Amino acid sequence: MKQARNESIIKKIKGLLAIANDNKNDEESQSAFLLAQKLMMKHDISAGDVTDTPEKEEITKGQATAYKRLFWWERTLAGIMAKNFKVEFYYSNRVLNGDQRRKSTIVFFGYESDVQLAKEMYVLAYDAIVLYANRFVDDYYKENFIERSIKKTRDLKNSYITGFLEGLKQKFNEQVSQLKEEYGLMVIKPKEVREAYKELSKTFGKPTKLRIPNIEEFAAYQRGHQDGNTIDYTKSTINDDVVTF
Repeated sequence: MKQARNESIIKKIKGLLAIANDNKNDEESQSAFLLAQKLMMKHDISAGDVTDTPEKEEITKGQATAYKRLFWWERTLAGIMAKNFKVEFYYSNRVLNGDQRRKSTIVFFGYESDVQLAKEMYVLAYDAIVLYANRFVDDYYKENFIERSIKKTRDLKNSYITGFLEGLKQKFNEQVSQLKEEYGLMVIKPKEVREAYKELSKTFGKPTKLRIPNIEEFAAYQRGHQDGNTIDYTKSTINDDVVTF
């Protein structure tokens, strides 16, 4: 009976993953990915169980950003996603034609379905941070009737984003705790991924220390924490008028 039940669940997961792969940029795709992952955790079903071949799912890498100058918070966000979606991450650096300075990109490393999900969630969270941080800064200046300045804007954004990331981290931690309480399961990176990443990391250069700005505006931090912990990370949440800063 258990085997028959698992076969039914596996069939459902395959259907969800098919929906996600066919619609990689819309809300239906995101919901399908998240539900498929939750079902796999709940019923202890591995990625290999839902592939069409008996072979294990391939360990791969996926670029999450364009090559550019990465903000400190993009690196922090990548770490949050890697921890919660069973992948590793690293930076790839290169000097592009016509540029003098080195550009970087964030790369996720793990099983293909996990990498895809981490990338999808990273992009959604990135867009949310940009949109909500800019909106908060605009509202702050309007409500307090003060003149804009570069330093004030930078302090507001950094404080807000720091809070947002902490709120997002808390949101994921609560989700993991709920899964552990309900099903006795934790989000754990597969051993094969960890071992493959350990070998890959031997080719990396010396890591640079990440400098996280101090919190200069506590009210901005508090609002960011609230937003990061409560918003729904789907396409319907993020407006089309996102402005990159």
